[in-house]
Amino acid sequence: MIRLALLCFTICLWAGAGLAQEIRVRSGEHGSFTRLALDVPVDTAWNVVQMAPNRVELRLREGGFRFDGSTVFNRIDRERITGLEPLPDGAGLGIELACACVAEAFLAEPAMLVIDIRPGEFVASEAAVEPAPRVDDAPLSEIRVGALPGIGPSPERNPLLPGFVPKARRAEPESAPREPGAGMDPTLLEHTLAEQLAIAATDGLLSPGLTPAPSAPPSAMSSTPAEDEEPGEGVPDLSGHRGAIEAAILGRSPSDMQARVRVGGTGCVPDAALDLTSWGSDETFDSEIPVLRRRLYGEFDALDPEILLELVRAHIYIGFGAEARALLELDQERRDPVLFALAGIVDGGADRAGVFAGQTDCKGAASLWALAGAPSLPEGAMIDDKAVRRAFEALPETLRELLGPTLATRLAEAGHRDAARNLLSRLARSGGAPDEEMRYSEAQIDRLDGAVDEAMNALMDLSHGAGRHAPDAVVATVALAAEQGAGINKRLTDLTGAYSTELRATEQGPDLWLAHLRALTASRLFDQAVATLRDGADFPEHQRRLAASELMSALAAQGSDTGFLRQAVTRKRDYDRLVSEDTALAVARRLLALGLPDEALSWATLPVIARDLRARRLLESEIHLVRADPQQAEIALIGLQGDDALELRARARAMMGDYTYAQTAFGSLGETGEARRAAWLAGDWDAVEGEEDALAAAAALVDSGLPAESGAVPSLALAEALATSGAETRDTLRALLDQTRMAEE
Repeated sequence: MIRLALLCFTICLWAGAGLAQEIRVRSGEHGSFTRLALDVPVDTAWNVVQMAPNRVELRLREGGFRFDGSTVFNRIDRERITGLEPLPDGAGLGIELACACVAEAFLAEPAMLVIDIRPGEFVASEAAVEPAPRVDDAPLSEIRVGALPGIGPSPERNPLLPGFVPKARRAEPESAPREPGAGMDPTLLEHTLAEQLAIAATDGLLSPGLTPAPSAPPSAMSSTPAEDEEPGEGVPDLSGHRGAIEAAILGRSPSDMQARVRVGGTGCVPDAALDLTSWGSDETFDSEIPVLRRRLYGEFDALDPEILLELVRAHIYIGFGAEARALLELDQERRDPVLFALAGIVDGGADRAGVFAGQTDCKGAASLWALAGAPSLPEGAMIDDKAVRRAFEALPETLRELLGPTLATRLAEAGHRDAARNLLSRLARSGGAPDEEMRYSEAQIDRLDGAVDEAMNALMDLSHGAGRHAPDAVVATVALAAEQGAGINKRLTDLTGAYSTELRATEQGPDLWLAHLRALTASRLFDQAVATLRDGADFPEHQRRLAASELMSALAAQGSDTGFLRQAVTRKRDYDRLVSEDTALAVARRLLALGLPDEALSWATLPVIARDLRARRLLESEIHLVRADPQQAEIALIGLQGDDALELRARARAMMGDYTYAQTAFGSLGETGEARRAAWLAGDWDAVEGEEDALAAAAALVDSGLPAESGAVPSLALAEALATSGAETRDTLRALLDQTRMAEE
């Protein structure tokens, strides 16, 4: 009996080992890169190899895995990743790429492998990660603390037997604001929400907006679970609760505002938490802050959290945001995200953590801070400008000077021009901000209001100054000139180059680089502009796309044939993944005009151009006609209506010999000359007659007959008539040849 039981037990073990373990693959778009997340067993040996520019392989040493990627392309497009395919014997996963990209892999958690696909140059390499062996050399007398306290080495658990492992306190990630992806461009509310959902889904978490965020975030520690904690221990199984949004809490702190996803509404930060007027006075800088600093540490050098809170608020009151953030780092376990966000905003930064995200329509002071801290306003964002102005009047004078110009510009960008000018007038009455700040904000409002000349003059003056907004004014001046098609003088071009070099590593670096490239392009210094574009490989992709599109559009419209062909033909690969569809079509038209239909077709069929785009299909048809391929030209026009499509279709039919259709089509388009030419080729002499030209004469000649013979011997009159008719025939044929002569190549 015992032998039978052992035999059954062994068979069960073999059967369990034979079942392939499933690895779920999740995905998400993160602006400048695409992320894949895989739930792998703990301690699995893995490596990531880029086999070719368009293929990456994840290899797992044990093998025998099944991969579930059924939902991967529900959350991402195929711009970077085109497909996934399991490797033989379940030994890994192949990732097909559609871009000039590289792969970066790391373990986000012991059981979560992350692969990021981001733009980069392919270099054959291999990144291998072997799980560190668990070696416990602790002596028998060593005291262990943590998830499994005790004395001596950690006990080894038998994997065949059930066991109880106490839940370790999961370390929380730092809740400081996290910089978004370089390529992030939150211009649309839908785009922002989609990216946040993708981030949350990729990490396996969603934090509902109905849950209030605690005011005391946990300390910044490693987010890796304790070594002996079983993966997934204490995590609820939500696999059976999938709907439009899938959520699984994997240990991320709910107070991490960057990872929070607000669905169904956003609460407003209460005014009680934003009563900055009560946080200081005229004596704050000279008297109150020194006293608070002396009291910050008490007996045994213990940090006093109440004094720290007062000190942080005092620094925010006087506009010292960087100092306030440094103080908040002293006690990360109690760091208030609202104060951290306020400190960043008063220092001229953005609310990267999203504490005030979506609160521009709040009735209280939150609307002001949401407006001042938004990296950019989503299209159609609702703003309560009255609440903003009320909150502005309640601010301390120092903060009104700091925030006033920014708030006015943001209001103007959102379409509240009158409210923006009203706020600037309030600021001027209360003492005003520095002259440069006011002038820059007024210039921005003038630009948005359509007063281009006034805005250009003000921005030009500011750009040649030495103030804080000089680089911003340079960028705005060049952008405005590009919008208006105006020229840019050499001094401003040199200035953009100097700022671009000096501030390359700052937040303004990408904008200044783009401004310099625009200035070179506007000055028709195309060779220097091309060199500048190549030098910007480390800048955000969306700006490189914009720069490449503007440069190639200018080359197609204004560049010399040699300079244009050097970029469009010999260096096509440098641009085909960056340019916009309008630029690609413009380049294709220029190539076609230069008599290069094959090269034009390669640009007209780039993946960036939608296949069903009308302009693409018309251009493809025209290219096929030049290539003497009328069948493909007509295929490209299938389903298209309109005079432009009919004209191309008539030309294709004429090339195929269907002159009757061509005659009818050209006639309906009012192109009489082409219609008569098609009628002549079709032999419709009645349609050709009626005009005084060679075609009508030829038609009359065809209809004419020989003089009738009066006897067996031709008469002198008949001979003279034939001679005259022969001369007229020669003249008619000569005129016909001249009229239908083909142009010399």
